[in-house]
Amino acid sequence: MLYVKLKKIIIFALVAFLASSILFATNSYAALFEDLTSKGAEIFKGMREIIYAVAGFGIVAIAIGGFFGNFNWKWLGAIIIGLMVIALTAGIINYMVEETVITPAMITDTLISGNDSGLAK
Repeated sequence: MLYVKLKKIIIFALVAFLASSILFATNSYAALFEDLTSKGAEIFKGMREIIYAVAGFGIVAIAIGGFFGNFNWKWLGAIIIGLMVIALTAGIINYMVEETVITPAMITDTLISGNDSGLAK
């Protein structure tokens, strides 16, 4: 009895899915992913600035701890690895999607835009 009900539910769900995919087939997903990408880049930019500031305080705290004889290499390594991951995220995203989603113009830190100050001319 339970098997028959389950079979009917699965068949109904399959028919409903096929009918909806045939009747309502559009390419509106492209605009959705463009919006998600732009919002994600905006959130990432804001979060990156906060993370860099907090990591700076963490490095200063570790340096003060080292001054008083309590230097923790594990914490320093975690901060450095975390900062490397955050800094390399744009390149990783571009590599994964095989497209230039995040351009150097979107990144405004000193590593990328350091040569734009006119000193290299």
